[in-house]
Amino acid sequence: MTIPAPLTAECVLTASAHGLAAARRFTRLALLAWTDGAAVDDALLVVTELATNALRHGGGHPVLRLSVDDTDVRIEVFDDNPAPPVRRPAGADGGWGLALVDRLASMRGTERHGRGKVVWCVLPATSAELAG
Repeated sequence: MTIPAPLTAECVLTASAHGLAAARRFTRLALLAWTDGAAVDDALLVVTELATNALRHGGGHPVLRLSVDDTDVRIEVFDDNPAPPVRRPAGADGGWGLALVDRLASMRGTERHGRGKVVWCVLPATSAELAG
C-alpha cells in the first residue's frame, strides 16, 4: 500500500475512566484507516504505556499524536512536565513499560516541547505482528 506524505492525527488524553480506552480506539481506527493493519497491536501497547505515563506524571492536558509515512508509524505523547521519563527496574510493582516500548520500537526519545516534553517512538510498519 502506498501512503501519501505523512498522515497525522491527534487526540487529547483524558484521565476519565474511559480515557485510555478512547486513546486505544483512536489509535486502532487511525492505523486501520491508514495502513493494512501494520503495527496496530504493537501501537496499542505503546500508546497505553506512553499515555498512562503522561496522565500519571505529565500534568496539563496530554496529547497523543499519530503519524504514518511509507515505512513507519510514529507515536508522540505531549505533556506539561519537562522531566524525561525514568526507566525503573522491572518488578512485581511495575517498571516493565518503557522496556516494552524499547523492545517494540525501532527508535524512542524525549524532547523538550514548549514548557513540557514530547515522548516519541517509531514502529516499523512491518511490526512483530506481521513477522510471525
